[in-house]
Amino acid sequence: MRRLSTWTSAAILCGLAVSFVGGQASARREYSVTGTVIGIDAAPVGKAEVSITEAGQTSAHRLQTDTLGHFSAAGLTSSSLVIRVRAFGYTPRATSVVIAESRNQTSVTISLEPLATELAEADITAAGADADRKLTEYYARKSNSHFAHFIDAEDIAHRKPQFTSEMTRTIPGVALTGFGRVGNVLTIRGCAPLVWVDGVRMPGAQLDDVAPPDDVARIEIYNSFAGIPARYFDRSATCGTILVWLKS
Repeated sequence: MRRLSTWTSAAILCGLAVSFVGGQASARREYSVTGTVIGIDAAPVGKAEVSITEAGQTSAHRLQTDTLGHFSAAGLTSSSLVIRVRAFGYTPRATSVVIAESRNQTSVTISLEPLATELAEADITAAGADADRKLTEYYARKSNSHFAHFIDAEDIAHRKPQFTSEMTRTIPGVALTGFGRVGNVLTIRGCAPLVWVDGVRMPGAQLDDVAPPDDVARIEIYNSFAGIPARYFDRSATCGTILVWLKS
């Protein structure tokens, strides 16, 4: 018993988790990562959404940075990670991290680039009562539109996609390629559609850049100009328009 206790203590010090299976001791190496998210002029970005995906896993560890831009995660079982960061006003970023086997932990600094956005005119005025109206208009379009394809949070929860774009695979004209900054590159008839998030135009953004599956409440996909609501109509959107409505 003394030899087992000594071995167990040494394993913990080396970053190993000890378990007993069938009366035999087994060890599972655990890893940890800490990080800082910075933005303009290297200022810390607080309340940034951080998701950490371990190699071979589809689910992610989700956390949020503190006021100093810090985050930390422990108890990871893989040394190979993908860290994705989203924050309001910044371009989402995905970073691959490999933790050295000899150390079991690492620290990273993730720098975000400002995201240029254009506000729809109606958003300047209606921030408060807009949420209920958005849902009312969404369901009205879903009931009457013959031009759009609609995706609800319930559909996403049922299919459990790794990336939101995977929900569009059956829509005519949509193609996905796995070379995006975060997730897939989505095209409609060979080019990128215009994406709006909660009424905010997101020039150059891909659906997976701005809409993690767990955050999405509703999506509307228009393959052409036909049927696009007037306030979201843009003649530059020759490849279609995607309207995303988030849960909060």
